[in-house]
Amino acid sequence: MFEKITPILFILAISTCVYSQPHQFRGADRDGVYPDNGLLDRWPEDGPELAATIEGIGDGYGSPSMNEKGLFIAGMIDSTGYIFHYDHGQQLQWKVPYGKEFTFRFTGARGTPTLENERLYYSGTLGDAFCLDTRTGEFIWKKNIFETYRGQEIKWGYTESPLIYQDLVILTPGGPGHNVVALDKSSGALKWSLDLDSTKNSYCSPQLIRHGGQDLVLMNTTDYLLFLNPNDGKVVFSHPISHPNTMHAVNPLYLESKIFYSSGYGEGAVMFRINDEQQRLDTIYYNSDLDCKLSGLLVADGTVFGTSDRKKQWVGVDLASGETVFTSRELKPGSFLQADGKFFIFTETGVAALAYPDRTGFKVASSFSIPVASVQNSFAHPVLYKGILYLRYREQLWLYNVSKN
Repeated sequence: MFEKITPILFILAISTCVYSQPHQFRGADRDGVYPDNGLLDRWPEDGPELAATIEGIGDGYGSPSMNEKGLFIAGMIDSTGYIFHYDHGQQLQWKVPYGKEFTFRFTGARGTPTLENERLYYSGTLGDAFCLDTRTGEFIWKKNIFETYRGQEIKWGYTESPLIYQDLVILTPGGPGHNVVALDKSSGALKWSLDLDSTKNSYCSPQLIRHGGQDLVLMNTTDYLLFLNPNDGKVVFSHPISHPNTMHAVNPLYLESKIFYSSGYGEGAVMFRINDEQQRLDTIYYNSDLDCKLSGLLVADGTVFGTSDRKKQWVGVDLASGETVFTSRELKPGSFLQADGKFFIFTETGVAALAYPDRTGFKVASSFSIPVASVQNSFAHPVLYKGILYLRYREQLWLYNVSKN
């Protein structure tokens, strides 16, 4: 399941200092941690104040991104994908079609837009990658990375939120000779490409970390956990990962000289230590309970939290020992974020919950259900922006005021 690391260049130490972008998937550092504070300690029985509801955003599972001008979100109407822009008064400013979207099972748009200054970057499930002017909705550039780089549609729809690094936008077409590419963010021109076996997108978005004194791209693909130099695409090191479903959707955690990795379908979690003398990853422990498929991972009080795909429960694992210290079915599995010392959870059945984590689990302080009669497969991650909690289910978006002010 977890094979020996293949180092191309071994770097002595790992740092958790991450290059930040302010508006992208799972927050500034793509780690699910948000800077908001002064948030409600408990919610009313029927939930916090509903500030607004936005309807008609098209079918999909992607979360919104926000800036001072408003929110941006992707959705599918009929079989066409659109980017929608609403101002902070929830008035539609523009909507722009970008191409065909996913119409197999779990239909709709997938990724979260990445915002930088007055530009939006996005890639649809069928390979339409582009940059928009956020003020007007006009295309600055657009290309289909499957057609251009011979990529192929994957089973559940290519899912990736573009990563910006300096003048580059990084994507994973998965085509021969172009498994990972970096495009000029201003023009879409190819800057570098990675040729690495037949590795493809595994429903996981890349992230930036600070590793050995340099910026590196960390990403899961179908065949490898990769560390790449973002300047030229060279592999710093790769770690083979095997999975019959080729899904490695959850980004690993980087903790000093250790790597915490988890994958669903019963695969479980592993804590690795970097062995600089023998240039490999040594297994510190394996935990079978935390086989996390979609929720993401968060750390609080020396415990890593996530959901079990196999047992359909919430799990907490002690980071030092690898022992399972917490399991709970009080809430259905879902996605979550961390802010102001609290977890904000949104389950796959449409329940939002406020919980307090500690070393032995978390205590649910409040919960409520979104106003939909029957909710299934609510996969969009919650988002927090200036005290407003954004919850998306298919064609609707709810904005809840969770601030004390």
